[in-house]
Formats: sequence, structure tokens, C-alpha cells
Amino acid sequence: MTVKLDVVQLGLLALCAILAIAYGAIGSSLYEGAPPYLAGTIFKASSIIILGIIALIARSRLLATGLLFGALGDALLAWSPDTFLYGAFAFLIGHLFYITLFLRAGIGVGAALKQPSRLLGAIALIAACFVMTSLLVPRVNPMFAPLAVYTGVLTLMALCSFTLPSSRWLVMAGAVLFFISDGFVAWNMFHLAPDPALAYWRSFAGWMIYWAGQAAICYGALGLHRAPRVV
Repeated sequence: MTVKLDVVQLGLLALCAILAIAYGAIGSSLYEGAPPYLAGTIFKASSIIILGIIALIARSRLLATGLLFGALGDALLAWSPDTFLYGAFAFLIGHLFYITLFLRAGIGVGAALKQPSRLLGAIALIAACFVMTSLLVPRVNPMFAPLAVYTGVLTLMALCSFTLPSSRWLVMAGAVLFFISDGFVAWNMFHLAPDPALAYWRSFAGWMIYWAGQAAICYGALGLHRAPRVV
């Protein structure tokens, strides 16, 4: 079960969704000229900062910290190409907070692996991790090694979400969406689309999948720190 949002939190969630859709629609226009891209940085991070505020209001500190490190990652990715790896590192730290929260509130790794649906999901996710890394990130690129490490931690975060009680399915769905969105990041970064329209829609889809993942994790995990261990 999830925590019921009050009027303030509902208003913040609506504002967050509006900002996310607006960024997805027009955010690419903010990266013209030479970096740093201040407007793009603020705009991109704004919706995830609001999710972090919603978590803070609910006193879900681990969740809020994970979200705010995600917002920092967004900001660093937007600021300049030179800060891309710093952004990935910020996301990695955020995943560690998610992992801590999920394992503390979960049913246990052993119990989760005894359930066929969770086990099959975990196997599929691990396979996708290897396929995504090998196909989307060129091995000769100097960022291959750090991004492979990051993808491993991202995958671990998603796997840890599978240990949560089944009533927290929204968190699991959000973690998988987050995982998928990173495939779009690598796709857009290392395999440029020749058609500007295709590039736009690929970028829009990747961003919205990412935001939906973070929003699902936020809403689904509210109050998780005090939730009973129910399968």
C-alpha cells in the first residue's frame, strides 16, 4: 500500500508532471550555444527536486535523498558534456540510497528468489543489463568502463526493488522504467539519429520514461520506511 497524498503533495505532484512534460517538449532548445547551460540545468532538475520535496514532507528521508541525488545527476548531465560522468556518479549514489531503503523494507532476498515471477524478472533484468551495455556503449569509448559500473549499480537497484512487498509493485515498475530510460540515454548519446524529428522523439520518450520511473518510485515508496513486512 502507498501513503495517501495531502492537498499540498498532490499540488506538487501536478506541478512536477507539468514541468517534466514541458521539459521533454522544449528542453532540447535550451542547449544551443556553448556550455554551461544554466536554463537547461534548472529546468531539467526541477521536476525531480519536487519529487524529493514530496518525499521529505512524507518524512521518507532515504527516498528523498535518493531523489535529490537524482536531481543533482540531472543537473550535472545538463550543465556541460564535461560533467556527464559526475552526473552518472550522482545517480549512482542515489541508487545506493534506494538500495538501502528497499532492502530494509523488503521481504528478504531469499524469500524473493523463492517466488518464480520475481526470479524470472531478476534473470531478465540481468540479461538486459549485459545486452544493453554491450550493444549501446562502444567498447573503445573511454566511458565504457565507468558506465558499465554505473549500469551494474542501476541494475542492482532495480533487482533490490523486487524484494519489496507485492503491494509496492509501483516501486518495482518505477525501477524497471528507470533502467529502461538509461538505455535511451546511451542510445541517444552514442548512436545519433540522422533524422532530427526521430532524435527529438527518442529524447522525449527517454526523458518521460525516466521521469515516470522516478515518480513511480517516489509515490510507491512513500512511507516505506515504516511499512510492515507483508509479501
